[in-house]
Amino acid sequence: MPKILNNRGFTYIEAVIYLGVVSLLIGTVGLLAGIVQRSSGREAVRREVEEQGRQALEIITQTTRNASAVTAPASGATGASLTVSVDSAPASPTAFSLSGGAIMATEGASAAVPLTNANVVASSLSFQNLSRASTPGTVRVSFTLSGASGSSAPFTYSQTFYGSASLQ
Repeated sequence: MPKILNNRGFTYIEAVIYLGVVSLLIGTVGLLAGIVQRSSGREAVRREVEEQGRQALEIITQTTRNASAVTAPASGATGASLTVSVDSAPASPTAFSLSGGAIMATEGASAAVPLTNANVVASSLSFQNLSRASTPGTVRVSFTLSGASGSSAPFTYSQTFYGSASLQ
């Protein structure tokens, strides 16, 4: 009577090879997931810095364009804060300054309101009054915003914003 061989399972070598291939695939997927996570964290930091910077710059320049006069800094001078007179009595004067790593706006006697949130740190806020005699007035503004990711692989991103506005 012929002997029937039963080859229904894996040999030891086949099982080791199978586990090795599966481990390699799982490791590769885990590595790719980590790269994607770090990349999305970096992109979130960049996006936050850019959005906050554009928004703050837009508010400062729009307020300056709608102002009736630049009070500080003096014509031809540079300063760390900007004060403008606006037509609305309760909001006049309106001032922009740097406090505690945030760009702040103060309208009239109201409390200062941050233009940037705690996710970014503002620095190097500078206003240059480029006004000349017989002109409505022009102000150049610049500031730097920095943001950082809180992940296990820290990432910091800084961008300097520039803008100018002339009174209308």
